Amino acid sequence: MRNKIILVGAIALIAYVAGTRTPRVAVKSRESVGHQIVRLWSDPRARRRRRRAAKKAATAAEKRAKKTFRDLRR
Repeated sequence: MRNKIILVGAIALIAYVAGTRTPRVAVKSRESVGHQIVRLWSDPRARRRRRRAAKKAATAAEKRAKKTFRDLRR
């Protein structure tokens, strides 16, 4: 029992140390969070990804609607 308590304590200590040493998100001191969001939103790569995701979602919704309509007609 004593060994299990020591093991759990050691794991908790390692997890704490690993968690405190993980890098934080670097925020430029001159740039506000709102400005970062705007900058990331208008990034060309992000725009492309959003456009592709919207097309994919629209295609999936159209397929699903056709299938549902077909199933209702039976």
